[in-house]
Amino acid sequence: MYFISMSPLDMRWRMELKTAIRRLRTVASLNQGEFADVLGVTQPTVSRWERGSKPEFEHVAKLKAFADERGIDFDLSETGWETGWTQTVSIFGYVGAGAEVTPILHDDNHGIDHAEVDFPIPDGTGAVIVRGDSQMPVFEDGDLVGYHKEGRPPHDLIGRTCILRLADGRMYIKKLRRGSSDGLYTLVSSNAADIEDVVIEWAAPFRFRIPREEWSRM
Repeated sequence: MYFISMSPLDMRWRMELKTAIRRLRTVASLNQGEFADVLGVTQPTVSRWERGSKPEFEHVAKLKAFADERGIDFDLSETGWETGWTQTVSIFGYVGAGAEVTPILHDDNHGIDHAEVDFPIPDGTGAVIVRGDSQMPVFEDGDLVGYHKEGRPPHDLIGRTCILRLADGRMYIKKLRRGSSDGLYTLVSSNAADIEDVVIEWAAPFRFRIPREEWSRM
């Protein structure tokens, strides 16, 4: 039998964050499955959070955005996620949510601009600015969205919202589905027609969103 030692601070984190998440969901009048759909995760993931599993940073960012959009108090002051410190993230360009946008270039690690975020981000995280309205109400024109610059094979990202570049150079933020044959993919929007059977050159999962009115360039 194995025993896991847990510090008092970690126990407090787990107790308080799971309570905050459960309260957020119940105040929004959603069951776990509905809550998971809104956040882009699975119902078992929400269940684990509410039992004390620690969400990854991008999921905490989604929870905060969900609460902010609905005017629901989501106090993280005792969980370690809001400690008053900030990090800087490089902005590498724009990504289309309806609008067609030119490629993101990562050759310059400093990006075209910078913004401050008040939650932890790992090395290799970049950000882009949304252009267009085909993903409303999830993403709005001017929102800042984060992703990992290294990217992942698109076949590993089926069903997830991604920042992606097509073979013809267009950049989008869309949910990925399989296309009609191997190597082809369909891009799904919240309120626009699907873009079917395209070749994806590069893709990275969406990691965080900051509403347009809550961030500014440095």
